[in-house]
Amino acid sequence: MKRLHVLLTLASLNVLLVTIERFSFTTQVILQPASFLRLHELVQMTTLILFTVLIPLFVLREVTNGFETLKTRAGMALLVCFVIGIYFYATGNGIHELASFQLNTFCPTPPDSSVMCQGMFFNDYYFGNGLYFIGAFLFNTALIVLEGMHPSAPASSRDMLLIGVNAVIYSLAIIAYAAFDVVLVGLVFTLISMATIDVLLWRSRQAFVTRPFTSYAALAYTIGGILGLIIRIALKR
Repeated sequence: MKRLHVLLTLASLNVLLVTIERFSFTTQVILQPASFLRLHELVQMTTLILFTVLIPLFVLREVTNGFETLKTRAGMALLVCFVIGIYFYATGNGIHELASFQLNTFCPTPPDSSVMCQGMFFNDYYFGNGLYFIGAFLFNTALIVLEGMHPSAPASSRDMLLIGVNAVIYSLAIIAYAAFDVVLVGLVFTLISMATIDVLLWRSRQAFVTRPFTSYAALAYTIGGILGLIIRIALKR
């Protein structure tokens, strides 16, 4: 349980770093040659988003009892789902970051009707984010199902409190996508994830304390989904 707490705390820290970095000077530094990228996108793709791929890998080890569950046929199938999810997640993020740089650097705000700017907008908000969210859904679902195949020893009240704190912090990133993104892709992903995770946890009939990662994900996406939807509706009034 201690290692899972460390991983979820690192995920919370990374969420805070992603937020801070997006408002830092890195968004104003354009790299050479040929103004190929901002420092912001470089930091995101080579460090902060990399951490969001590495952390689930170590969570995979925790929820599979040191990869033991993966030796079964079902475990192997879920591992394939996890890897596909990571691939789509990373690919989508790369498309999103590159398109975001080009859109925000070379197009007006809001983007004009030119094919170039509209293509950048689509790659940024729809295609890139779409792949990113599909990937996140796949690898998170794989982790949750794998944990259900090998529940842990019951967590203590202190452990579940720490799980809850990290879930609340992570939900802030979910709210940001669900409530404030220009398009509805983030909100749709969040609501689908919330419903899927909550149903999987409810139908498992296993105690929450034996599925700490699932409980963490359920709390984070439920808070993010409900508040994200409420805020988006309120902003439209």
